[in-house]
Amino acid sequence: MHFLITVFLSAFLLFQVQPFIAKVILPYYGGSAAVWTSCMLFFQGVLLAGYAYAHGLQKLPFNRQWQVHLVVLIIAAITLPFTTPAIVSTELNNPTLSILLTLTMAIGLPYFALSSTGPLAQHWLSITNKEKVPYKLYSLSNTGSLLALISYPFIFEPVLSLNNQTLSWSFGFIIFVLSMGFLVRHIKQQGIHALDQAQQETTSVNRIQLSLWLMLSALGVMLLVSTTNAMTQNVAPMPFLWILPLALYLISFIIVFHSPHWYVRWYWFAFFSLCAFIAILLPAVASQFDFVSQVLMYSFILFAGCMVCHGELIKLAPATNRLTLFYLIIALGGVLGSAFVSLVAPQVFSQFTEYPLSILLTLAIFIVSINIQLQSKSHIGIIPTKLAMPALYLLLLGMVFLHALLDKQLYQHQIASHRNFYGLLAVVDTKINGTPERRLIDGTTSHGTQSLDENLKRQAKSYYRKDTGAALALTYYQGIENGLAPMKVGLIGLGAGTLATYGKPKDDFHFFEINPAVISFAQQHFTYLNDSFANISISEGDGRLLLQEQLNRQGSGQYDVIVLDAFSGDAIPAHLLTKEAFELYHAHLTKNGILAVHISNSHLDLTTLTKNLAASIGLEAHYFFSKATDDEPNEAQWMLMTNNQAFIERYQVKRFISDWPASKNKDVFWTDDYSNLLSVLK
Repeated sequence: MHFLITVFLSAFLLFQVQPFIAKVILPYYGGSAAVWTSCMLFFQGVLLAGYAYAHGLQKLPFNRQWQVHLVVLIIAAITLPFTTPAIVSTELNNPTLSILLTLTMAIGLPYFALSSTGPLAQHWLSITNKEKVPYKLYSLSNTGSLLALISYPFIFEPVLSLNNQTLSWSFGFIIFVLSMGFLVRHIKQQGIHALDQAQQETTSVNRIQLSLWLMLSALGVMLLVSTTNAMTQNVAPMPFLWILPLALYLISFIIVFHSPHWYVRWYWFAFFSLCAFIAILLPAVASQFDFVSQVLMYSFILFAGCMVCHGELIKLAPATNRLTLFYLIIALGGVLGSAFVSLVAPQVFSQFTEYPLSILLTLAIFIVSINIQLQSKSHIGIIPTKLAMPALYLLLLGMVFLHALLDKQLYQHQIASHRNFYGLLAVVDTKINGTPERRLIDGTTSHGTQSLDENLKRQAKSYYRKDTGAALALTYYQGIENGLAPMKVGLIGLGAGTLATYGKPKDDFHFFEINPAVISFAQQHFTYLNDSFANISISEGDGRLLLQEQLNRQGSGQYDVIVLDAFSGDAIPAHLLTKEAFELYHAHLTKNGILAVHISNSHLDLTTLTKNLAASIGLEAHYFFSKATDDEPNEAQWMLMTNNQAFIERYQVKRFISDWPASKNKDVFWTDDYSNLLSVLK
């Protein structure tokens, strides 16, 4: 029981802090989905360090082991409770190093201490009680991790503020340290002589076995992280969509390590082969499915792949006296897989190629594993397996060919593409009703369209077309309060620069854009910025942070209109939709200025949230809905927030005000200390 409690607590705390700390630092990096990918690299890296420490520590006499480990735990406990981390600044274009350093300063030591406890406790169990199966203890550890992940978005995040989450986690860590002390006392009472003798027993592990451990664990993490990337690119980088893939990853570990016979090799491989076929097709057909359907497809694909990787892993598991080495190699594979997706893939691939690549490599490593076991004459059904091998090779080649064919068709209309920390950006030429257009695509979401017809290229299109909310604010504000004096406009989010087309001579349009690739593409592949009559300026960085810096240094910007149009895939980063953020926008507005918020979204209902935020800063909110047409296939939803009654009562504006849509949650309200994206899911 002592082992069970200690291992369960360590695993629970280890995984509960993951979505929490990622959410804390998310606003400082523009709400990018890649923040979670970078966090995963940190978690995997520290896990490896913890496993290496446990592997080295188990070579010492038991008394020295527990003394060293308790010192580490006590020092880690002294660093708690951790506060909002000091952000370590690095290159804006790729802040991965900044995230890693920030997390190290914030939770590095406690996370390291927790990471090492699981394998160390399992090692102690394996050499003090030969009748106990330590791999089942590993399964229990993953169960604790799973419960931590599931409880976070449904219990802790909706109920507790970030500050209270910090305190509760720190209290849990203290309880864990005490449980570790009781575990050591329990082991000492059992006697340590047999343990020291058992430590002398060793068995050899060959290089092929080590290589398969490494590759299988690396591929499992590659599947996990690349699937998470795919799922979060077009919704929002939210804890729920971080947790679901990680939970499926853990469930596969729980199943195969608790009861290895549940992994029936050929059944699971057949299921994964079907899932792999769907995965290859997904980039071409995903837009035809709703949010829930897409999440379900990604989930089945991930779970099947993890079952294959981890099922093969448990079949290759060593004797228990090589336990810590086994876990160390698994952790090393996890780091390599995470590093490949986080660091290598963005530099090597212009698309999210690591996702289909991880699928194809999983098929390949399964074939390799079967071949090696055939050569070693393992009891895997030699004759049927040999007969199946040609079919496996044909399956793999067919999948590679299908991916290459679809990839060529999918990107044949791309003019340019660029991938960086903030996602995948592309410029695509297409036709609508025979008229050529150029679109800026972030992930799979259009962030601006321009006609290639010389007579139409100055006309705003898509979400920014005539009579949409932003267009009304920029067109009809002028002339009400200040005669024909120039307007000063602040715009958070650049896109293709479409809104610049509403600029008049002597107007000042100041864009805030965090993604340098967006700035480059808007200037090189679209003409809205160059064609505008207004004075155009662009500041690179997170809009909220730049506005706060401007307020601190220069005071209010006194903008007549502020446009909030900063999207991450298909959603506004949550840190731009809090009470504190709206207070900042309000501080930068003139007395009768307008705050225009773009809330068009396929998966999130932001109307009630933004309405409540407007009320909190004393502004009246109005909803503008523009229907899709044959020429403009996108619906546009905008909120205009202002106390400027002269503007709202103007006929050209008032006639486009829409009725408020029905909302599931009328009380939703976010602050920097509390937000829950589940509350705004459609």
